[in-house]
Amino acid sequence: MDARPLLSDAITPLGLDSSCEAECESHATHEHWRLPVPRYLREVYTWAYVGRHVRRVFDHQWVVALILWFQDLPLMRSVLNEIKSGDRVYMPASVYGHFCIDLAKKAAPGPVTISDISNIQLFGVRKKRQQHKLSNLIVRRANAADPIPGPYDVSISFLLLHEVPEDYKTAIVSRLLDTVDAGGKAVFIDYHKMVWWQPLWPIMAFVAWSLEPFTFTLWKNEIESYATPDRRAKFTWTKTTSFGGLYQKIVAVRKPE
Repeated sequence: MDARPLLSDAITPLGLDSSCEAECESHATHEHWRLPVPRYLREVYTWAYVGRHVRRVFDHQWVVALILWFQDLPLMRSVLNEIKSGDRVYMPASVYGHFCIDLAKKAAPGPVTISDISNIQLFGVRKKRQQHKLSNLIVRRANAADPIPGPYDVSISFLLLHEVPEDYKTAIVSRLLDTVDAGGKAVFIDYHKMVWWQPLWPIMAFVAWSLEPFTFTLWKNEIESYATPDRRAKFTWTKTTSFGGLYQKIVAVRKPE
């Protein structure tokens, strides 16, 4: 898949209250809001993240629950358990449902920075921030492969890696590790190769083949392998799987300097 960038259709952010407000968001420059949308995202995931009406369809917790075979809450809780009050938290892609809200509430008063490359997704996060009065929630526009610089106490990749090509996986894992402060952690939640008896094998294989073609490499590659050797050595890695191996959780804790 060609991962070269393709400019978004609109110059001004879709659905934002005003270009001035978007420009002022966390001191983001006007040019930041003109970052190109990657070609792979437009070619493969317009139906989920870029189309004008995707939020109306997908941004409901019950929809997230159906997509994740009702494992949404256990997966989200497993991430929230890694966060304590006052932590500086970063997530380089927004998530449908109430997960962004939960992150901000769990880390408060610590700042929670959520970035995305899709203006529509950013509008959704900003709307939730306003509705729930989450003053510690910071919204930025950025490519996941070029995250907002830290340091952070907890950096999170939540079901992101299976949606990006291999070069993006390498960049996201390596650079997300770079954002973690000493003693902090990077948490990766994503799909995993299922055990042989998992009855969802044929369904998930069809979904990956038809809608999410970048998933297959996560069935054979360890997430840790996408980090460069020097970066891997700076962290202590733990891995757990759940739901018959369908999901994995990786926690990489940065060793003291």
